[in-house]
Amino acid sequence: MHSFIILAILLVELNVCLPQQQGGDNDALFRVVNPDDQFLTITYKSEPAYSSLFLYTNRSATNFSLSVRSTSTGVATVLEQVMISPCQEETTWNQTGNMSAQIFLKPNSSSLENFYKCYRISLYITPVYIGYSSLKFYAAFDNNSENMFIGSMTLRCIRQRHPLDTMYDISVVIWAILIMLAMGTDLDFQVIKENLRRPKAPIIALISQFTIMPLIAYGVIMLMGFTGGKALGFFTMGCSPGGTLSNVYSKLFNGDLSISVTMTTLSTVASLGMLPLWLFTLGTTIPADDGIEKIKLPFVNILQSLVVMIVPLAIGVLIKYKLPKVARFIMKWLKVMFITVIIYFLTVAIYVNRYMFPALDGKMVASACMLSYGGFLLGGIFAWLCRFDWKLIKTISLETGMQNAAVCVVVVQSLTEQPDTDLAIILPVASAMLAYWPFYIILPIYLIRQKILSRRENKNETGIEGTSSEDTRKSLELRVSQERDEENEESEKEEVESSMLPKV
Repeated sequence: MHSFIILAILLVELNVCLPQQQGGDNDALFRVVNPDDQFLTITYKSEPAYSSLFLYTNRSATNFSLSVRSTSTGVATVLEQVMISPCQEETTWNQTGNMSAQIFLKPNSSSLENFYKCYRISLYITPVYIGYSSLKFYAAFDNNSENMFIGSMTLRCIRQRHPLDTMYDISVVIWAILIMLAMGTDLDFQVIKENLRRPKAPIIALISQFTIMPLIAYGVIMLMGFTGGKALGFFTMGCSPGGTLSNVYSKLFNGDLSISVTMTTLSTVASLGMLPLWLFTLGTTIPADDGIEKIKLPFVNILQSLVVMIVPLAIGVLIKYKLPKVARFIMKWLKVMFITVIIYFLTVAIYVNRYMFPALDGKMVASACMLSYGGFLLGGIFAWLCRFDWKLIKTISLETGMQNAAVCVVVVQSLTEQPDTDLAIILPVASAMLAYWPFYIILPIYLIRQKILSRRENKNETGIEGTSSEDTRKSLELRVSQERDEENEESEKEEVESSMLPKV
């Protein structure tokens, strides 16, 4: 009696878990399984090859053929026809409790022996690009030409990592630490203290940085339909603090450099709380890729990554005030270091991350531009509404739109596994590159215009000085001429008077 009850319960579970055929053999049950992993994994840029899965059926499923379709042909393509061959022996299954990937084993009960049949199915898959795709399986029976959906399997295409990738990941962290250390040695707390006495501009800039940018990033994600790693990386970029390049551009565009440095410092420190706050609130609503769970955010790893960025800043400040000679040495080589970083990222970084370029379609480029240029525009409008002068409007606009991509990359590397990590870096890097190229056009024009205006002002000043000196010279000559005329008149007068005197 007990065995009968157990058998009945198992049969009920099977009918709940497995799809039944719509028309044809109503008792036919199927399950596609990858015993090794939750996903069927292939490697990006590898040759097309056959991948094997297992198909478990009951005895009612006979005389059928299988076909498969990939829901995302941008990740992988697959031949529709599937090769089927029987397994070595008949087997049955037992659930392990993992809802995303059931492992099928022989049960201990001999009463269920040979209840299911096992088939090995071979799929011919061609990798296209990194990401996720869902493989949909369909069965067709001899007495029913209509395909019946029998299940799906999540496929992921990952990039094979090389030693150079590991070296690059380490170098990004090292460069980020060095930049923050140099930034600390360059900080002037007297200037920051002076600016904080008038806190309106720094507060408005912080609100702009950590409100406008995250909301723009989230809006773009929803508008463009980004999911999973791509969406999470883009949102992390929007929540990152301002970058040090905003200080450089503030100086070049005649902004308020002291306010820019103050805002960059404050936003970097504030990111220790604001970035996790956004990720663990609005970031949890970011949609996941089809067929997989949402990416889990490791709070401890994120916090550690941010601390790694903040601590060097504090160490740099201590070096400046406790070891001024060391600080001067660092400042002496600061420009060389920045040039080296630029060259490094234009060579090694591009080579290592060359996998990104096929993904940079119009949608990606438009999204990256919307984040940066939206930040410039809305940050400037916000500053204008707060009645700041043009100098501060430019500064707050630049500080809002220019994010610290290094902080974003370091944080993203601690978030996820492959292929989510590679996908998460694409949009932040694209946004960082596309944020600055208009300035390569605008800046020379702006500097040339400033030079022309400066020359005109100098010319006008020179002209005024020349006119004034000429008038002075003429007035002096006139005065000398008048004095000579007066002297001649006096001498003539004396001669007349002397001629009029009687001669003795």
